[in-house]
Amino acid sequence: TLLPRAHWYLASAHPHRDEWVLAATSFSRLVESFPDDTLADDAALEAARSYRKLWRKPTLDPTYGYSAEASYNTLLSLYPTSPLAPTAQKELAALMEMFAEKDYLSGMYYLRRKAYDSGIIYFKDVVAKYPSTPSAKDAQLRLVDAYRAIKYKEDARDACVVLGKSYP
Repeated sequence: TLLPRAHWYLASAHPHRDEWVLAATSFSRLVESFPDDTLADDAALEAARSYRKLWRKPTLDPTYGYSAEASYNTLLSLYPTSPLAPTAQKELAALMEMFAEKDYLSGMYYLRRKAYDSGIIYFKDVVAKYPSTPSAKDAQLRLVDAYRAIKYKEDARDACVVLGKSYP
């Protein structure tokens, strides 16, 4: 009965030494090994936060961001009635904004280099995958710019209609 507590204290010690990967894996181990323990939902949240700490900027490799997303989703699916669920949803929304920003910045990279088709792909991804983020509006605006640049008048008009409906 003390093993889950031992995992918790071990995992809690790692962030004090900035050992975020070890912290995340230790918290995840607690969730996987003892899913019925009272500390399991806390451990899932802390694992997500540890992974999130490793992905500081949207321009960096999002591998740890994906791990954080998986940990947040684990918490929300295994413990939907947990008092930590609203906090996890809020932090997950912020993480989704980072993913949206990453795709948006990639689209802007291609747009600046006049590779409009590649930019359009990224902007469409932002609009489709992350519609509730602030980057989705910007991506929709850049879609219009890209369509106009390559003289796709009908697509530009359709994007304007969607923009008007989604963001009056």
